[in-house]
Amino acid sequence: MSKPKVVLWRPMYDQAGHALLEKGGAEVVVVDSPDAEAVKAALPGARGLFVRTPERVTAAVMDAGTDLVVISTSGFGTDNIDIPAATERGILIANHRGFGRIPVAEHTILLILAAAKRLVWADAGARDGSAWANRTNQPFFELEGKTVGLLGLGHIGSEIARKLKFGFRCRVLACDPYVDPRLPTLVDAEMMPDLETMLPQVDVLCLVPELTDETRGAIGARELALLPKGAMVVNTGRGQVLDIDALLAALDSDHLLAAGLDVVYPEPLPAGHPLLAHSKVTLTPHTAGMTTESSRALSESAADQILTALRGEMVRFPVNPVAWQQAASRRPQ
Repeated sequence: MSKPKVVLWRPMYDQAGHALLEKGGAEVVVVDSPDAEAVKAALPGARGLFVRTPERVTAAVMDAGTDLVVISTSGFGTDNIDIPAATERGILIANHRGFGRIPVAEHTILLILAAAKRLVWADAGARDGSAWANRTNQPFFELEGKTVGLLGLGHIGSEIARKLKFGFRCRVLACDPYVDPRLPTLVDAEMMPDLETMLPQVDVLCLVPELTDETRGAIGARELALLPKGAMVVNTGRGQVLDIDALLAALDSDHLLAAGLDVVYPEPLPAGHPLLAHSKVTLTPHTAGMTTESSRALSESAADQILTALRGEMVRFPVNPVAWQQAASRRPQ
């Protein structure tokens, strides 16, 4: 029997995933290009597809892979895959829940502290000597005891809450209509009924929701205006949640003290965008979840779930299990 073909649209974050696929008997084909046409050309005969953000698996891409059984994301988010199209074609989608909990929570607090202590300014100024004349009139502030608001209290949000509450003695507020009712008690977070109630109370707003129709564009000019003057915003969730034009205006007007952004939309920002050179903004290139530990775990999870699906077994984290429960199912028998 020939080896099942698995196409990787961009390499996995860790080669351990590649090795696991090959050990499991798969023929691995890597397309390291943003070109969807190159992926389409590789898909005939493929039974599995792995895709890494920001590449997008559309219905047209799926139609090039008429033998596709399973598509795996590279992390938790699935907004780069047309889920309804996959379900209609009987293709199972797998994602990876919980793996970003520790690294993204740590990175969120890193951005809070970097902005609070003006780390980017301090590092550059210490190197060229310019900081010494201005170091006593900077708006540094302490995180200890501050009120932090979280949009999203899932795997990542609850870990941020725990670290802030017990590491920095912060008051933690959260807004999440779909929260597991056990989590607020476990991490000592106060649930807010809506953003209008939460935003006026917070010193730091952290955005870590899943990207849905409800959260897309959730934080715009109106919501930023509800924050107290001198607040800061950190986004380590999804770029589409935050209107960066509204953020820029709030920073330029001095309504907001600072922002820390691991994600933006569009991503990356075009050259010359005003946020790139903004003195109040700390930027990282969507690396919050990219630790050595999480990269290996995510890659192995993707490989394991692809191999599981190719055996006709239900994966650990199915996004659309109904795809395999219908007449059009491509579930191997």
